[in-house]
Amino acid sequence: MGAFVESAFSLRSRRGVRDIMDIWNWLPMVPYRLPRSRTTCPLCGSEDTESLADLDRRFKRLSHVKCGQCGLVRQFPLPTPEALSDYYATEYRADYQGQSAAPTEHHIAKRRKEAERRLGILRPLLSPGAAILDCGCGSGEFLEILSEQGYQAAGFEPGRGYATYAREDRGLDVTCAGYSDYTPQRSYDAATSFHVFEHLVDPMEAFARLAAFVGPEGLVYIEVPNMENALAKGFGCLHLAHTIGFTRPTLELMAARHGFAVAVVEDSYDIGMVFRRGQPRDLDEIMADGRAALARWNRATVHRQFWRYSFGKVLPGRRSIQ
Repeated sequence: MGAFVESAFSLRSRRGVRDIMDIWNWLPMVPYRLPRSRTTCPLCGSEDTESLADLDRRFKRLSHVKCGQCGLVRQFPLPTPEALSDYYATEYRADYQGQSAAPTEHHIAKRRKEAERRLGILRPLLSPGAAILDCGCGSGEFLEILSEQGYQAAGFEPGRGYATYAREDRGLDVTCAGYSDYTPQRSYDAATSFHVFEHLVDPMEAFARLAAFVGPEGLVYIEVPNMENALAKGFGCLHLAHTIGFTRPTLELMAARHGFAVAVVEDSYDIGMVFRRGQPRDLDEIMADGRAALARWNRATVHRQFWRYSFGKVLPGRRSIQ
């Protein structure tokens, strides 16, 4: 244990941690110190839960459940909004990416490639010069691609370091803010949010904000990890920063409850959906699909799959069992 602590302390020091007490986030078999509150499902309000995991990928105690009504995966209980907001504003980039102020060249190249793919999905639905708001824009690569293609691009990012970098170093229209405190200057033709909703505690409120950012014919494009695929790693896919785990049905349910229907689906390893206002599928039908999507996963199978997947990666000639 002493060697582990020494190694973790060295790593965290290199990552520019604010104070020495943050080493707690790397100590195994103890819970995180983040204050927690909500126990009901943030998507459907149900109190019905089934345990999925007791541990996360750092071997820290972090309980995850799936909703018995809609199938949404979430930390249990969820962190308080105030605690999570402070974590993302000050610690998240250093904690998970080793960066707090500016991204690496590797990060920029990877994000630009992703941005080109995402624009390829969205472009057929946009008019030339459309106004697009990227919500949780990170270091701004998607905004940069949009601007280069002649679109009117703006964004907001709660992480102070990345927001400052995007605005001052890249010259992009980026505000340091989150969903709850961002004030738009206009109505947009599309609002996008890539790998952000899995970090929230109130996705319904966040989607309502996105819907308010766009006009009556506006689009909302969201991409998140697909929990159906991620659980192939067992609890190795679970960690502090991802408070919620979506599947295709639960992502659709969130939009449907706001009167948005699916326009485009990109269902690869992750799940991306473009929504527009319209008649969604029946909510009970979507929730039934959500329950079915993760029907085979429970606490026993998730914990067992972690070891199967892990040993399949390290032992010669062995493959993880799906």
